Amino acid sequence: MVRVADQLAINELAARYCVGIDRRDRDVFLGIWTEDGNYIVGRRSGRFHGKEELRQAIGFVSGAYASTRHWTTNHIVEFQSEGDATGISDSFAICVTHDQQPCLVAASYDDHYSKIDGRWYIRSRTVTRWFVSDPMDVGLTVPAPVPVEDSGGAAVPSAPASRS
Repeated sequence: MVRVADQLAINELAARYCVGIDRRDRDVFLGIWTEDGNYIVGRRSGRFHGKEELRQAIGFVSGAYASTRHWTTNHIVEFQSEGDATGISDSFAICVTHDQQPCLVAASYDDHYSKIDGRWYIRSRTVTRWFVSDPMDVGLTVPAPVPVEDSGGAAVPSAPASRS
């Protein structure tokens, strides 16, 4: 049972990474890393070591894109010991440039996880980008909220309103 709980906790790190980056939430993003965490994005400019540098990583992404939406899949975790694991996963992202042009990004993550005081963290993540499409002139439309009946009969929105 402990191994199942550890697997779920590590899988949640992948989700929190996406939420932290996509919502530009530094607290969520920083909360997944060890104090000496390493984050390597691409081959040149995106290298962050330790919490102070990791704090700048969201700005690095924001500098490249006005918004991002990541999906992580194919997550395989291998436990090396009770407090040490490695993992690989793939990511697909729709990124919108500052001039509102969407582009597509496919990448893989190579991770090292550590369990500290009963909690799992990412010790290192290396991002390998497989492709980044050219920005496309494609309109992305946010759907209007659709009322849905809750258990009390009141209509509640099922999607956020457009942020135009």
